[in-house]
Amino acid sequence: MTDQKPALSLRYALNLEESQDGFGLATFGKKQITRFLTPLISLGIIVYGFYIGFSGVGRYYVGLGVFFLVLQIAMRYWLLPTLFKRQFIKYQAARSEQGIDLYQHYFELYSGGRKQQYPYSEVQNFAQGKLTYMLELKTRNVVIVPKRIFTQPDEQRLFEHSFKK
Repeated sequence: MTDQKPALSLRYALNLEESQDGFGLATFGKKQITRFLTPLISLGIIVYGFYIGFSGVGRYYVGLGVFFLVLQIAMRYWLLPTLFKRQFIKYQAARSEQGIDLYQHYFELYSGGRKQQYPYSEVQNFAQGKLTYMLELKTRNVVIVPKRIFTQPDEQRLFEHSFKK
């Protein structure tokens, strides 16, 4: 890789499914265990309620655990996706062309006609979803890159190795 010519240059516009996949990576946790941590706590409250006895105070624990579990399921699978879809359609957030260029010591992001340059050390978290890759920078900015834009396996391998620590 030389600094004059990028080793990899990608341009793309996200669709709704890719945006939702990237949003899920950024908000619900980067590791599988964190996605299931709060539902497991709710199930633990329900089990504890049955353990101390459903006829006494335990029924309140069971009710509280069920309430939290239903609330989490509704938020994760209905409310957040609905709100995200509305915002995506309303603002057409991903219709603008975005891009990323990889150089030897840094990468450049293109979005909204602006170019920003970052060293690779600026990437705090790199996660891989079903449809996208998610880069979280130390500034808490999130970059979503769809997998469909890679035309060759070598490009995808170069991209992954550039950001994995």
